[in-house]
Amino acid sequence: MKKRVFHVMGILLILTVLCPMFVFAGGATESPATVATPTGSSALIPEDAAKNHPWIFAKDPAAIKGTVRFWMPFKGDQGMNALIEEFNKTYPNVKVELTTYNNNADGNVGVNTAIMAGEVDVLASFGLANAYKRWENSLYIPLDDLMKKEGIDLVKNWGTDKYKYKNVTYSFPAGGLSYYVVINKTAWDEAGLGAIPTEWTWDEYLEASRKMTKKDAAGNTVVYGGSQYHSNNYWTYIAYQLYGKNQYYEDSGLSRWSDPNMLKAFKTRYQADNVEKIWFPLTKYRSNNLQTQMVYMTGEVASAVTPNMTRFIRDTVNYPVNFVSYFAPWPVLEKGQTNYMSGVSPFSHAGITSGHDKKNWDAIWSFLKFYSTYGSKYLIVAGHQSNWSGTQVSDLLPLVFGSEENAKKLIDIKTFASVVVNYKNPAFYDDILTAYSKVNDAVNNYTLDIHNGKYTVEEGLKLMQRDADAAIKAERGF
Repeated sequence: MKKRVFHVMGILLILTVLCPMFVFAGGATESPATVATPTGSSALIPEDAAKNHPWIFAKDPAAIKGTVRFWMPFKGDQGMNALIEEFNKTYPNVKVELTTYNNNADGNVGVNTAIMAGEVDVLASFGLANAYKRWENSLYIPLDDLMKKEGIDLVKNWGTDKYKYKNVTYSFPAGGLSYYVVINKTAWDEAGLGAIPTEWTWDEYLEASRKMTKKDAAGNTVVYGGSQYHSNNYWTYIAYQLYGKNQYYEDSGLSRWSDPNMLKAFKTRYQADNVEKIWFPLTKYRSNNLQTQMVYMTGEVASAVTPNMTRFIRDTVNYPVNFVSYFAPWPVLEKGQTNYMSGVSPFSHAGITSGHDKKNWDAIWSFLKFYSTYGSKYLIVAGHQSNWSGTQVSDLLPLVFGSEENAKKLIDIKTFASVVVNYKNPAFYDDILTAYSKVNDAVNNYTLDIHNGKYTVEEGLKLMQRDADAAIKAERGF
């Protein structure tokens, strides 16, 4: 696996930097100064940009004019207004129009329709499955010639060059996620569980979940000790943790569902959800259209596997709480294993759509490059992460919580730094994407069928493997 090298780069601060007492695992330093553009306008560019990343900013940003129609799942108050404001400090004559879409099945169909109608210029696709569908249907334009012309290196900037379709680059893997267990410290302490783990196994997490689970006199669960995330496919992430790549594929290119570790991972979730009822059940998530933050922030679950809970913890208006959240790493199958789920891994992909307005090309290209680099730090406001190597970790806490003082009221800063924004730890990637959309559909469909009792775990995995391998072989021409 190619290791990410996260250079300490300066970026324009618009909020207060962390106090000297605050130390992040990423080892960030002070942000360097900014300088005026060559035109003498009020636009500002990080001082080291010309030296280290000359391709990011135009030679004369103030001369770039036009409108950029930017579509992404986050709203303006979830970091996007601040992103656009910072972009306009360098590009004062570009208007960025933000459209927020729902990152669900209907929402993504609507996005695709809008692209074909010529209504979208720059699009952030969330989740590899959605990005892949757009790559294979030519809803993004190829970027390779542009990258070659400007010297843009995918590995140096975003840690990987694996996210392509038929060896063509259609988007930058600019957005990432860190995956962890968020813990209600009050519930943890009431269960007498001691120190928050800095590493642990799934068996240890299950035991902690049992101790935090509360049931009524009739044996009904009233507080679930734990939860996997509300998405169907999170059980498959054990492959990322173990192998560092390809949750769905063996090295041969066929599906992973004959791997005994995958069977164990599914049985772990099934046992906790359906049998012991110590995790909030997937069937309840799906039937009631619930998401993990809805049950964690209200205290219905005491802990949860999640990639984005800080987005909701900071929202004290909609999610007022009387407890402090701590963070523990994603569990491993066995102690001593490398945990490739402990770093920041690719999740969202940004590119220029095939329906972009060509007369605004300079503005569109300039915005994509800014969003994918300096601007991607604002994803942390919505619980996601920048995947750009130049991201300065010391910017992140104040972006999310405003100040260290505010943060302490809601979270444990030490575990936030060591778990949520740990850019030094290993992360996963994907380098096999054959028939990805169909393989992903098989995973989601059979996962729910098994939890609903239509198949046993063994039966469902065999059918999942059958359908996935058939799709893979068909695309490979077998």
